[in-house]
Amino acid sequence: MLKNKFLLVIIAAATAGLGYYIGRYTGKEKGKEDVIAEKQHELKEIHESGYKFISPLLECQDLASSNRSSMIILEKKLKNYISEVKSEKRATHVSVYFRDLSNGPWIGIGENELFSPASLLKVPIMIAALKKEEQSPGFINKQIKYLHHTTDTTNPNILDSLIKTGNSYSIENLIYRMIAFSDNEAKNMILENLDNETLDKAYSDLGIDIPGLRSPDDFMTVKDYSSFFRILYNATYLNKKMSEKALEYLSHSNFSKGLLGKLPADVVVAHKFGERGLADSNTKQLHDCGIIYKSGRPYVLSVMTRGTDFDELASVISEVSLMVYENY
Repeated sequence: MLKNKFLLVIIAAATAGLGYYIGRYTGKEKGKEDVIAEKQHELKEIHESGYKFISPLLECQDLASSNRSSMIILEKKLKNYISEVKSEKRATHVSVYFRDLSNGPWIGIGENELFSPASLLKVPIMIAALKKEEQSPGFINKQIKYLHHTTDTTNPNILDSLIKTGNSYSIENLIYRMIAFSDNEAKNMILENLDNETLDKAYSDLGIDIPGLRSPDDFMTVKDYSSFFRILYNATYLNKKMSEKALEYLSHSNFSKGLLGKLPADVVVAHKFGERGLADSNTKQLHDCGIIYKSGRPYVLSVMTRGTDFDELASVISEVSLMVYENY
């Protein structure tokens, strides 16, 4: 009899343990979404040091404690601010994606809204050109003579091209001009010398539909675009040398009305802006996306907006950027 009771106790204990195990790992003990959310905030990324702009990813490990509460507070402030902006009709849409580049937690607000990337696509063009340099060393040293004007659009936030007819420029110099000054002439010269196979493969590898071929104008989300900066920061697509070079170019962007607008002057930001305005519509789009190198806590911040006034949209982006900087 005693033996039978002991056996029943063993069976009950084993059943309880199995039930806990199943509940914990199938999300039945806690809500499945809670388990996923906790795991998202319990991973710490380990990076290689020794670079100015990149930090190659080495591994991920469990994080004993998280800053989840501060993230929740920041997300609430951002949502309240965006609601206020919309009610004041300063913008019709504001999408924000934030990601800590050290520990991995992220915030997405309207992160699945589709926008036209416009000049933001100069970043994957740069990545494709630098990938070509990896495969064919010396490619970016190639000299190209500028023979004629090709750009047929104007942009109030982009200076007229400083490229002079008859002068020759290296592809590396053109990449710098394309990124730092958002120079469309430089972009077109690069595309004329970059084979379609290399460019299409880069688009495919980065998960982008080929612009103008299979995609409408609005085809990219703020979350998807932010992945380019993580790829560069972690040096997971380009090698370390090319990733460092790419982010250095981005740190020289001359657009100061968006992410940079209200940050301290000494904060380094590697970023790219894009804007879109249609002749037959009053709707405008302005975006600014990049890495803010806050001392000891670098992070990706991308803001995509839609409204009727570029200056208002730029101000909204600046205020979002400052809010993140001060509250994270």
